[in-house]
Amino acid sequence: MYKFAHFSDVHVGAFRHPVLQNLVLQAFKQALDICIKRRVDFIIFSGDLFDSNLPDMGIANEAVKKLREARDNGIDIYVVYGSHDFSPTQTSVVDILESAGLFEKVTKGKVVEGKLRLDYHINKKTGAKIVGIHGRKSGIEREYFDILDREGLEKEPGFKIFVFHGAVTEYKPATLAAAESIPVSSLPREFDYYAAGHIHERYEGKLPGYEHILYSGILFAADYRDLEQSALGMERGFFIVSFDDNVRDIEFVKIPVCEYAFIQYDATGKNASKVQEDLFEDAKKFDADGKLVLLKVKGDMSGGKTSDIDFAAIRRLIEDKGALHVTVNHFGLTSKEYADIKIAGQDVHEVEARLFEESIGAVKVTQPKLKGKCGVQLSIELLKVLRQEQKVNELKKDYEARVVRSGLETLQLGEAIE
Repeated sequence: MYKFAHFSDVHVGAFRHPVLQNLVLQAFKQALDICIKRRVDFIIFSGDLFDSNLPDMGIANEAVKKLREARDNGIDIYVVYGSHDFSPTQTSVVDILESAGLFEKVTKGKVVEGKLRLDYHINKKTGAKIVGIHGRKSGIEREYFDILDREGLEKEPGFKIFVFHGAVTEYKPATLAAAESIPVSSLPREFDYYAAGHIHERYEGKLPGYEHILYSGILFAADYRDLEQSALGMERGFFIVSFDDNVRDIEFVKIPVCEYAFIQYDATGKNASKVQEDLFEDAKKFDADGKLVLLKVKGDMSGGKTSDIDFAAIRRLIEDKGALHVTVNHFGLTSKEYADIKIAGQDVHEVEARLFEESIGAVKVTQPKLKGKCGVQLSIELLKVLRQEQKVNELKKDYEARVVRSGLETLQLGEAIE
């Protein structure tokens, strides 16, 4: 019996705060330690191993050391790009690490007579045949599924794994209702295992001809919404799959890296002074020792401004009680008294999406490569590019050139908006 591990959406380099960055790395290292201890034959990363195509090198270096340890223990590693670490010019850290021999991208192939013909990667120890399609920004990978030579892949005998990064329409959760997706019929049929990524929730699907379509979900978190789901009880981890000629067992391995505490406060009908008073009282009584604390404040206040509430002082109070880290989310908090612009949401990403939805109609997309792409999604990706920070010892001109290059990559190197 052989074994492989299936990860997706590790997002090494996510978050700005050092505590959260380290928790992402801690989850990754803990998971790879389990792979080494359990002697898996190979590991599959189905996209977004890194949170960006060129992450902070100090953080990336820590992840690379652990990947090298896995390789030194005889574990082969296979990857595809995700929508975060994808680079159309092959300048991603993923490409650098493949060139260094750390792992293999399983997406080699070429277009012949209008069909995308992919080459199988055969794992020498197990004979498993692995092939896949990269995830790309804004769902552009759909074009590759449209021309994929599925029949050619289906004819190949043996134990086969298909790796991809994207939502399958039939399995798309409500949280991704507006996101791009592909129908399950876009995948080649009768593979033994489909190693999927992109959806941050664990999901195991079965349909005729597609028996094992599995999303392992995010390993720790990449944003506030992931943290909130974890605090509410969603388990995080990865799969270990046992197989010979067929899949024999699929085990979900949990990776708990910290304890959570979730505080939710409804400010509806209360003024800013009362909200602050209540929050301070709750913070004084709360057991935060050693926990990752999420404070969520929402509702429509009867008076005062949201800025009247000293959230920084409330955060400090909870931190002084021994919290590992405190995240405050008040994006869903509004006031009747100050309602000129009233865009609420679960987190900053949802607020931005709603703002774009309000104003995106005036933007016309003309570049053929971007036809059919969601304007809101494209705008969010460009905003993320503009948020890139200047790196230590990076010259201003190099920083500006990097931002411009990332923007053009997001637009697929075309002048797309007029």
